[in-house]
Amino acid sequence: MAMIIDSHIHIYDQGFWAPRWFDNVAYRWAYTPPQQRDPAIIRPRIEAGMVDPDGSAMVANMDAAGVDLGVILTMDWELGFKQKPMVSIEQIHERYAQMAAKHEGRLIAFAGVDPQRPNALELLEWAVQRLGMRGLKLYPPTGFYPYEERVYPLYERCEAWGLPVLCHTGGTIPLLRPRFANPVFLQDVQADFPRLVLWFGHAGGRWWWDEAVSVAANGANSYLELSNWEETAYEEEEAFIRQLARARNRLGAHRILWGSDHFSGPRFRGREHLVKWAQWFRDLPARAKKYGVTFTQEEMDLIMGGNAARCLGLKETSSGTRK
Repeated sequence: MAMIIDSHIHIYDQGFWAPRWFDNVAYRWAYTPPQQRDPAIIRPRIEAGMVDPDGSAMVANMDAAGVDLGVILTMDWELGFKQKPMVSIEQIHERYAQMAAKHEGRLIAFAGVDPQRPNALELLEWAVQRLGMRGLKLYPPTGFYPYEERVYPLYERCEAWGLPVLCHTGGTIPLLRPRFANPVFLQDVQADFPRLVLWFGHAGGRWWWDEAVSVAANGANSYLELSNWEETAYEEEEAFIRQLARARNRLGAHRILWGSDHFSGPRFRGREHLVKWAQWFRDLPARAKKYGVTFTQEEMDLIMGGNAARCLGLKETSSGTRK
């Protein structure tokens, strides 16, 4: 059986997020109908429900879902939230490197660098050369456009190193700015860095799916990453399958990546989120057949792991382990 790689996961511990984000979420949750609650009571429970200190819960979730390897994406949100988290971005990178080492062969990590930082390039070089990060995660909603010149040194390094860049596209979380995350802003990047491997995180989301497909189709090394589409897939199955088939027909199955955006905290999404999403894609050939659409097993092997393995330079040994 082909390796299954989740191209988009998140693992958090205490202090990784800015306090004001939890304040905002607590307020929103407290006053969500049908009842009003006290935000001060809800606030302490949110972070506690998200933490997975060493990645063991994530690996257990992956075991349950039959996922072989997960790509941890480091989030550098400090400048977007305009507040420092309790744990520095350097410490967060170090923690992810430790998790990857503890769960060698099951977890790898991408660096997360906000190009608005004066030391952005130095941070990326340190994360890759010293900690062994295997790619770069960019999050434009913190306040930058992907085509800005200050981002270009990061692209240059990743292109030279042969490392993929996952750029968030689509909507975002409270307090950040989705207007920066339209996939059309990646067109200049494709033109100026034709050898750079670009992963379109969330494939533009519901806001900009069509734009993501059109832009990705014009870049030989551009990929659509399919996390955060489970609600659409479950509620509008036929429409989503046809949407996915059109993207496959335009880009080829060799440029689509399966991902989950899974969180492994004890009360956030839960194990079943990953299990259900992985199984939905395993069953896609049979699901699609109901609507007269064809997805082959060879295509599913590419989407669910083969493409990510190729981008990451991973190989299967005779024992089935990765290196």
